[in-house]
Amino acid sequence: MSDTSHNEPRYDVLWPIPRRAVEDRACAPRLPDLNGKVIGELWDVIFRGEMIYPQVREHVRAKFPGAKFVEYSEFGNFYGPKGEAIAATLADKLKAHKVDAVIVGIGA
Repeated sequence: MSDTSHNEPRYDVLWPIPRRAVEDRACAPRLPDLNGKVIGELWDVIFRGEMIYPQVREHVRAKFPGAKFVEYSEFGNFYGPKGEAIAATLADKLKAHKVDAVIVGIGA
């Protein structure tokens, strides 16, 4: 729509930021100690997880020798053509392995 009283066009605009679709929720409390805890590894097989996860395990075990890991290969690649099916079984697999914490997002 144009306003000719100022000799400059005037346009209706749409605000580019949408309304929030999801309510904010509090995060789970941080574990005070990883000794005796089971840590699951999730990886989307995109960026160097095969190199990074062993280093993470070594670092965590140096500080928390009682920590146990369920490696990413146990859960599968949740990205790509089978990702939806794998993601659908993820909660059950985490429960079956009695996972206390999960590492997600290894990458660039």
